Amino acid sequence: MVQIFGGGATGGGDPAKKVQLAPFGSRTVSRDSPNHSVFFWCRFLAAERPAPALERASTLSARSGGNHRRRERYDGSNHTPPTARTEASVPVPSMMRPRTTPEWNAFGAATRYAQTHDLSEPAEAAYLEALDEARRDILRRLVRGVIRGDPTGLPSPELVPPVRARIADAIPDVDDVEIPWEVTRAETYGSVAVLPLPPTNKTLLGPIKTTHGFDRHRIGDDSWLVGHTRVDRIDHPVSLLDLLDRAGAFVDDGQAARFRVEVAESVANLALARLADAVLGERLDPSSPVLRRVANGNAAADRPAALERIVTDGHPFHPAGKIRKGMSAADGLAYAPEFTDRIDLRFVAIDSTVARETRSRGRKRLTDRLFETFGGLEEAASDELPPDRPIDRFAVVPVHPWQFHHTILDRYEADRRTGRVVPLSYTHPATPLLNLRTVVPHDTDRLSDDPPHIKLAIDVQTTNVVRTLSPNAVTNGPQVTDALEAIASRESFDHLGFLPETAATCYYQPGGPHTEGHHFDDARHLSGMVRMNPAHHPFVGTDAVAVPAASLIASVPGTDRPLVCDLVSEYTATDGDGPDPRSFFEAYVDVVVPEQLLLLSKYGIALESHLQNAVVVFDEARPVAALIRDFGGVRVLDDRLAPHGLDVSVDPYPNSDIDADGEKDLYGKLYYALFQNHLAELLATLAHECDMDEAAGWDAVAHTARGTFDAIRAAHDVPADRVNRDEAALFEPSMQHKALTAMRLRGKRHEYVTSRVSNPLAREDR
Repeated sequence: MVQIFGGGATGGGDPAKKVQLAPFGSRTVSRDSPNHSVFFWCRFLAAERPAPALERASTLSARSGGNHRRRERYDGSNHTPPTARTEASVPVPSMMRPRTTPEWNAFGAATRYAQTHDLSEPAEAAYLEALDEARRDILRRLVRGVIRGDPTGLPSPELVPPVRARIADAIPDVDDVEIPWEVTRAETYGSVAVLPLPPTNKTLLGPIKTTHGFDRHRIGDDSWLVGHTRVDRIDHPVSLLDLLDRAGAFVDDGQAARFRVEVAESVANLALARLADAVLGERLDPSSPVLRRVANGNAAADRPAALERIVTDGHPFHPAGKIRKGMSAADGLAYAPEFTDRIDLRFVAIDSTVARETRSRGRKRLTDRLFETFGGLEEAASDELPPDRPIDRFAVVPVHPWQFHHTILDRYEADRRTGRVVPLSYTHPATPLLNLRTVVPHDTDRLSDDPPHIKLAIDVQTTNVVRTLSPNAVTNGPQVTDALEAIASRESFDHLGFLPETAATCYYQPGGPHTEGHHFDDARHLSGMVRMNPAHHPFVGTDAVAVPAASLIASVPGTDRPLVCDLVSEYTATDGDGPDPRSFFEAYVDVVVPEQLLLLSKYGIALESHLQNAVVVFDEARPVAALIRDFGGVRVLDDRLAPHGLDVSVDPYPNSDIDADGEKDLYGKLYYALFQNHLAELLATLAHECDMDEAAGWDAVAHTARGTFDAIRAAHDVPADRVNRDEAALFEPSMQHKALTAMRLRGKRHEYVTSRVSNPLAREDR
């Protein structure tokens, strides 16, 4: 620790009036110090300027004697993490070495990946540098979630101007404290969130650069903890979780421990993913239009899959958005889309006596669809099935290779011995997509002309949920497909398309329905589904490109520029005046909003059209259609659907969430997914990165939504009072928000925890 006595750094002066530079990430300031500016200047010189990656890594190597796997580790169980220091006790940036067990666990895999792709010298330097920004990024998500989500057990935060006196007034029980100068920069921050954590005698300061629609705060690079005698910069998100635990924010100690691990794993995985971004960027031709550049430059089974591979940062809101609980870092390199375009898709045959098979109208069963898609699969199955049982007595299920080796062989061992479950030797290369469990088969001489997307079960947790495939999804998906296709046939949508889930199968013991327990778990771990590949949808054709909406806010590999900003640059407005983000966004809204509102108001179906589930079709840089995938989160209000006499019905599997409890359930699904998640995040990106007027963007959304409701009323197909209620709910002053951070603090997975956020569509002057 560097100590400055009086006015110099070499000693002397009054020891009672000393200013100490605490290790990087914290500071201790005497209230009696006569010259705080000396402290800040010396802190800047000693700690704020990170050395180049090579110098940092060399310093680490020299300090640790070449042994980077040091014994000091922070696994989230202690309230005070260890701090790295040089031999001369000069503060060292925390990114100099891993600090949590997950960061250490990823160290070897990251080093090998960097070495293979020649990212840095020494090889580990690239990962160590990425760790610092990953910690900051996950911390920003955590602070935003705590401020925005109003978690149970914590007081509500107060947002104050970035003025020293105003911040100090909002901090309880502290009369004289040094407010960090960083949070008082009015040219950088619009406000500061002040959140007391009473039992800890600490107060969280979260500087806010700007606030986007639905109270989506853009948090500053650093957040701070203010105590009675010291101010600490939070240098790891797990450190904040320790304080939240002591403040009573968690439902119990077990959930506190789980969330610490989830956040720590997200930091490590995000840092590792940032290395992949550099590798993907090396393959792109900068002279090509951006969609062609990314689609042709990234190896993948098809163009939409290539575009999906650039989403490396995980869920944009969730502090555990990069968790892959159950997978090691090496598993991530083998199976995650940012690292590989090929995994070996496996197959398992299930005796029909323990299989549940579903399909939509007029479609083939899953087994037949697989035999049709993969040349040689049927012959391989015939050769490997028990000789006393014909092949038509079996159903075949596609299986993720991780699941095949980690779960199937052990969990179904008894069934394997009796020949009721038969793992097959046949494999086929496939590209994994963003959600890890959906894959796209590679084109080989064995593949049919229209291969589907294949959704698999994998016993790995991402965000809040383990990504197996339940009998609920197997049962409901084809039924929702029938309903949506019947509606689409009647309405002839111009811009809204669906990616039908045509067939599914799961292991299923007789005597169901199984809604919990061992039989339910057996069903969800060995299951699979096929749905239409967006590249084959009629809206796409031969010239257009289907782009996962999540890719729009992801950076083009090798740059810091979001994909959507390059699209805006290439987009030419109707009047021919050149790039115009507002005109681009208006065209986008016209494609994704009107027909989804019609589907809700007229038919009582709310799609879960958030960024990951929406695929937007572009003709050059112009949005022309929206395709919605993944029907597991759809809500259906039968009181609205049944009167249309569509000759289809949705009879969901017991304990499914698909049946809407009422109109509010519809609003909570569509209005959150489409407006709060999809459009709000896209518009925030356009405003922050592409200089778009965000208020003008919300004006465009409001104008399109109002016009849609007017058109529905004018058609006289829907009771006017119902349309009025749907419209009023969308334009309420505040809207229900799905508080993901609060959900994890309370240990919730499927049950929502909500808060209220201000609604940018509700401006009185509209």
